Amino acid sequence: MVRYAVLLILWLIAIVAFSFKTPEFFSLRNMLDMTRHFTEIGIMSLSMTALLISGGIDLSVASILAMSGIVLGWLYRAGMDIPFCIFASLLSGVVMGAVNGICVAYLRLPPVIVTLATMALFRGLAIGFTGGEKVSNFPKSFIDIGQGQFLSVIPKQLSIFLLIAFVAWFLLQRTVLGRYIFAIGANETAAKFSGVPVEATKFGLYVVSGLMAAIAGVLYVARFNTAKADAALGAELDVITATLLGGTAITGGEGNLIGTMFALLLLSTLRRGFDMTQVGVEQQAILIGAILIAAVAISQKRSFFRLSKLTKFATN
Repeated sequence: MVRYAVLLILWLIAIVAFSFKTPEFFSLRNMLDMTRHFTEIGIMSLSMTALLISGGIDLSVASILAMSGIVLGWLYRAGMDIPFCIFASLLSGVVMGAVNGICVAYLRLPPVIVTLATMALFRGLAIGFTGGEKVSNFPKSFIDIGQGQFLSVIPKQLSIFLLIAFVAWFLLQRTVLGRYIFAIGANETAAKFSGVPVEATKFGLYVVSGLMAAIAGVLYVARFNTAKADAALGAELDVITATLLGGTAITGGEGNLIGTMFALLLLSTLRRGFDMTQVGVEQQAILIGAILIAAVAISQKRSFFRLSKLTKFATN
């Protein structure tokens, strides 16, 4: 609860600060429009939270977003109907997630190394598919998913995000699968001896991560009316920062989606405020990087104190 309160206070401070700089920042339309970027990062953060809790990580999510968007655009340019293009885009995300899952869960390769490699691989495939060209001029019905509004104010993709967030929260907090994820992150060996299907669970998490990135990719293409290989460059930084800042331990075994949502709100407000006050991309990257370092440091410190307490309890 203390972490939530701190994030909420920081969010309010950010709103007040940016409102002084740009009065229209505090308008309802601007606050809701801010959620368009929030949803794409947020959807990927939901699956990243579960992955980090299990002791894994996926650095390739932004590349999967770009590649799945390219699949959608490439098929549409080839004359396919948009529903089929969307389905193929989501399926491509599942396949890319499965590649990560096989390497991590069954080949037992380090997740950081695997997803760092596939981050470059999938981005390279996206560039190779199009030769760096963009695909645009999608149907209005599709563009409306990313640019349309309910009641002329509420972005349509926000409802998609909230639905996915509720399902993710329910699975993580109210099901056996959620208990498996926490158990694997806390102690993988003990979880395996307790009958937890460790490999299958880890594989499934990476598949879901790929699917979530592909959904974000579809929304990204709809929002910009463009499929491009350099889409969401560096977005994995925001995804990981939001997850760690929300209280998920980088060492695994601890975390929750509510904290991730609060952190997403803060980061999206900062991004929007920086854009409106014309802060450069380089300066934004420096600040987000600093926040990430702070989040990791706090996470490590919390894990150290938790381990110290457990050791002290065991020796008494």
